[in-house]
Amino acid sequence: MKKHLANIISSSRVFGAIALFFFSNITTPFLIIYVLCGITDLIDGPIARKTNSTSPLGATLDTVGDVATYLALTKVLAMQKLVPGWILIWILSAGVIFGIDALIAKKRLGKLYLPHTWLGKVFGGTVFVLPIAMQFMEGYVWMSVICIIATIHSIELLYIMSKTNTADDFVPSVFHINKT
Repeated sequence: MKKHLANIISSSRVFGAIALFFFSNITTPFLIIYVLCGITDLIDGPIARKTNSTSPLGATLDTVGDVATYLALTKVLAMQKLVPGWILIWILSAGVIFGIDALIAKKRLGKLYLPHTWLGKVFGGTVFVLPIAMQFMEGYVWMSVICIIATIHSIELLYIMSKTNTADDFVPSVFHINKT
């Protein structure tokens, strides 16, 4: 059971993110599921490392959970008209670059993959706090910060994917590229 705990936690985030797609407003139940998705994102990796059960499946589940959670949040924000069109275009553009990054990895390394980086963790953290931050400050300001970080992160991944020769799950930054 210990060997599979991290994957179970990551899978629960995927199911939680799917549940978020059924909401059209940021409500208390939405926020509860959203926060649970965030907590599972924080604990699945450390548990996998502590139980020596890191795996390609776990990395994939983690990425799918992250993307699904962000897409569900974006959908709800768009439905509530809390996201202006230019932000949606910016988010879509960064997403396209992430897709190009994954395709470059497929061509160069033989698999679709995006490494986890410190900037990616900052991006994830800023997205995670967005619904909470919007209660205290102008949402457009926070969304602009997220878009800037997403753009820099997608370019960072593009650089990493064009230079690395191995599919490491964690590459702290462009300064830690494994070229072997």
